[in-house]
Amino acid sequence: MNVLPNRKKPAARGEDWGNMKSSALLPSSSFCHLIFAWLAASLLSIAPQGAAQILITRWDFNSGSLTPSFGLGEVRLVGSTSATFAAGYDGEPSGAWNLKGFPTQGTQPGTAGAQFSLSTEGSSSVALSFQIRHSNTSANTERVLWSSDGQVFTEAARFTITPAATGTGETWYQRSVDLPSSAAHQPNLAVRIVSDFDWGSESRYMASRLGSSYSTAGTWRLDNVSFSAVPEPEEYAAISALGLVGFGFWRRYKNNRQSPSESEGTLPEE
Repeated sequence: MNVLPNRKKPAARGEDWGNMKSSALLPSSSFCHLIFAWLAASLLSIAPQGAAQILITRWDFNSGSLTPSFGLGEVRLVGSTSATFAAGYDGEPSGAWNLKGFPTQGTQPGTAGAQFSLSTEGSSSVALSFQIRHSNTSANTERVLWSSDGQVFTEAARFTITPAATGTGETWYQRSVDLPSSAAHQPNLAVRIVSDFDWGSESRYMASRLGSSYSTAGTWRLDNVSFSAVPEPEEYAAISALGLVGFGFWRRYKNNRQSPSESEGTLPEE
């Protein structure tokens, strides 16, 4: 007598289907490819439609450090200045770079302060922001200078405080500067923040508070010196590629974790 092989029968109505896996519940290969293609198109379209500045380098001077808190760069004193650390904009005990030793009255305008150096290669629309605190006897005028070679500097911005009896000295100010387009794509961009004569004061420094006299002992505190820029399209493409590679690895990892019965949609044995 021929013996028929033992065939599995499908589960009947009323039987327990609680542990049954079906391929219909899992994303198909075609569906995953559609998701992958949509993700790729979305990421690669970011740059031309929504290009925005991102932080590239920042100095916050916290804990008395001249090392950038984000990105890469170097900072140094220029002219006659010296520096210590003092309370920062947010109240950190040693969270600001405290500059002093500025030129004597009527001499060397635009020469004393601090210089920040970094690379802007692969970026456009470079911007600078920082906070600065003027002591009562410090110069009321700041100049922001920039250079592509660290030798020849050009003015990018000038800020002047109109002295008042209160509220102008011993006060923090927020500064923002859009650097010229030629500051982009520079491997050795240098930016200086230096003191200058007050306009209209006949080549003299003016104190930041009305009633005070300018002094070389006056101080400036710098904090949160930040450079931002817009990455070029190829930089966005690189970021997008990393995202796609990550998605591919995630998909492969997920597939490897599926059992044969899950991936083929077979019914469990009785």
